[in-house]
Amino acid sequence: MSEKRHHRRWRGLAIGLLGLLAAAMVLPLPSSGAGEGAAPSITWPERLYNPAPADGDLVLPLACGGAMVFRPVDIPSGSLLDDRPVEIGQADEDRGYKEGRRLAFLAGSFTDPDAAARRYWIAKYETTADQYAALTAADCPRPTMRGRLPVTDVSWFDAVDYGRRYTEWLLAHAPSTLPREGREPGFLRLPTEEEWEFAARGGLKVDEADFLAPVFPMPEGDLARYAWFESTRSADGELQPVGLLKPNPLGLHDILGNAAEMTLAPFALDHRGRPHGQAGGFVSRGGDVFTPESQIGSAVRQEHNYFNAATGKAKTLDSLGFRLVLAAPVIVSPARLDAIKQAWADLPNLGAAPGGDADQALADLRSLAAQSGDDALRTRLELIEGKLAGGRAEIKQARERMLRALLRTGAFLGKRVVTDQQRILALKRLMDLAQSRFDSFVAKVQGQPGAEKAIEEARKALEERQRKWQAQLDEIQAGLANSLSYYGDTVIGVGRDFSDEEADAALAVVKAELEQQQNAYLIPYAAVFVRHLAAYHRNGQAEKTLWLEDLGRAAVD
Repeated sequence: MSEKRHHRRWRGLAIGLLGLLAAAMVLPLPSSGAGEGAAPSITWPERLYNPAPADGDLVLPLACGGAMVFRPVDIPSGSLLDDRPVEIGQADEDRGYKEGRRLAFLAGSFTDPDAAARRYWIAKYETTADQYAALTAADCPRPTMRGRLPVTDVSWFDAVDYGRRYTEWLLAHAPSTLPREGREPGFLRLPTEEEWEFAARGGLKVDEADFLAPVFPMPEGDLARYAWFESTRSADGELQPVGLLKPNPLGLHDILGNAAEMTLAPFALDHRGRPHGQAGGFVSRGGDVFTPESQIGSAVRQEHNYFNAATGKAKTLDSLGFRLVLAAPVIVSPARLDAIKQAWADLPNLGAAPGGDADQALADLRSLAAQSGDDALRTRLELIEGKLAGGRAEIKQARERMLRALLRTGAFLGKRVVTDQQRILALKRLMDLAQSRFDSFVAKVQGQPGAEKAIEEARKALEERQRKWQAQLDEIQAGLANSLSYYGDTVIGVGRDFSDEEADAALAVVKAELEQQQNAYLIPYAAVFVRHLAAYHRNGQAEKTLWLEDLGRAAVD
């Protein structure tokens, strides 16, 4: 073989080898310590990615042996187009131009198979420097406490890209760990402002009054135990490792203070109850280590230019970071699309049984619009029809919210009836016990010297106590009668205005709400209330005696 041919042969082999090496460099690396189809091993110490483990944590693996933890945010839902009205912002005239009170609407991405609820997931902690480096640095970081600081000096574009990188890494290396909606896996992104604020305020883990407060409920009573802010008794201008302080009611750490957190949609001013139409820069939420204690709050929001004119690059700040949410597409299958279309078509129907004058008016408008030869008139008729249908949809949603509130009221009244019953029984047992002890005392001392005087004194003492107890008993029995009467009036009033189908649909959502609000003890009473509605629909009578027995059994069950 000639030298020239040898040269060509070795050159060809070398090129082929280089090609194989290049291909290997772009192929996904195998997961360390994981078999085929298994999630990669998490090798970081737990204290460096989840320093405060809690029930309900969702732990997703991350490149370089790391992990990120998420908390569920549940939103009860009766249908695919059911969303929850949420009042956000604050009543502060000085800041109202950007943080004014307004009504927003929220729904979750993932269906809860065990409850009438949907949820999204939000990161438990701010994204840390080590977590960020695991997907962006040339070499894997060695996890440390310093790496547990929130990542800052990254742009909004970097944060969005990190969500893309993390989702793609999970899809390539650990797809089974991602929650799914139908067949579609979830994905990671920045939260919307509404998602962020709902979670920051505590979601359904707090009642309405606490939800509207400037900050979430703090049992320890001191903001410095829950948030890092500008003060010598707090952050003193220095970022702190995530997870050192107490969490909010949803289990989220550092949601206020420490690093400000970027959100997804552009900034808009407040237009007295709705967002103004001009879209601006990006928004950060929650305040940071340079925010005074008096200005830390769930409604605090700040606009930032996407770019820094002085550097000619995307804007970054040493106090600006982010946390991710885990969400899913809305239309995940043809079947889901059909269900959404049907739910949308049903929105204008006021009740369970369509019909009546309003339905006929809508039908007439559609017919007139279709038959009109005047394009301008047809357009106006179609606009009127759309507004009428939209108004009816809003009324329907208001009815649904009202019915859920009435079911909660019915459950509370039922529990109050049972409580009055239990107090009556307890007091009667006490009175019987006192009488029994007096009788035993009489039998024991009868015939002994001085017995008559002792018996007389004991009788007077017993009669005095019995008079007081009887007065209490009369008061409680009167309260029971009032409670049972009010309960009956509520059953009849709700029964007249709402159907069994509406009540059953509302009950599923109310059960989920009561679970989230730590009021699960009321669920049996809500179920009994709905059964009493059905009984009233069947026979048209208020059967208080039977209702009282049913409520008593609910207490035992």
